[in-house]
Amino acid sequence: MKQLRLVAIALVGVVIVGIAAYAAFVGLLIGADVASYSSDGVTVSDLAYEDTLTRADAAGYTVERVGSSGFHPDGIDTLDAELGPEYEAFRVTFDHSETKRLWATFHEEDETTVVTLFADDARDEFTVDDLPPDAWLVDRLTLLFEMDEATAERYVEELKTEIRTSDPAEPGASTPSIEIDEPVAFRTTYESLTANATTVNASSTPGTGWHDREYYAADRRLGSIEFVLSRATVTHEANGATYRVHVDYHGGVRVEAQTQSSREFEEGDVRAVFRRMFDEMGIPPDTIDRLQLEYEGSVW
Repeated sequence: MKQLRLVAIALVGVVIVGIAAYAAFVGLLIGADVASYSSDGVTVSDLAYEDTLTRADAAGYTVERVGSSGFHPDGIDTLDAELGPEYEAFRVTFDHSETKRLWATFHEEDETTVVTLFADDARDEFTVDDLPPDAWLVDRLTLLFEMDEATAERYVEELKTEIRTSDPAEPGASTPSIEIDEPVAFRTTYESLTANATTVNASSTPGTGWHDREYYAADRRLGSIEFVLSRATVTHEANGATYRVHVDYHGGVRVEAQTQSSREFEEGDVRAVFRRMFDEMGIPPDTIDRLQLEYEGSVW
């Protein structure tokens, strides 16, 4: 009888511990849950980027300049004038056809470029037969990098070896890539795409710093260059909430705000805070009226 009593006590203890653990877990979820507002982006004409950040700092806000993995090509005056003195080249793409293309993504920190091949028409696994012709690959590599044809041919063979020896089931096997540590001939690449294009379509995503240029010869897409403009996040903490304004060199502005989901978080109050921030930062206060705010009551 005594043993049964001990077993019962032990079982009750296990249940109590389980309930307590569950309650603690639920409490943790509730405490970590946030409600948020986020916006689309708009472009503010003639916004002085550096002056905006200077005023934000003077107002006591936290200013964080945001970088990217790309690099700033020196000596291209037209791009410096259009994109700012600290823009970064992030990626160059070349189209062999509507289904086959090459991406070259720059990583300044380790001075490498990741070259990736795509073949939308590849069936099942990617094979060397899905690659563009060797001559085209060599031509693109010698244009994009400071290398001769023999070096480019070795990289093409390295790419083929990677394709032949990789496991088709591994992530990324359908988009084979190699790392190239040769200097990038960005100016030559930019001038070639510009000279051969009859149309250049430029687009930006306001408030992100993302700027893309697509190059066409008649109706055929030659490729693209993706840039990252100077961009920064301005943060303000007030009444238990965090407010962030994202700005970029082209005058792009977008916002986000968050607080604990248990707190009252009315859109009118949020807009009022951003209106004051804009005013102190030198952004026209009525810019907040142009932004569409999307509300999320919980992250769970």
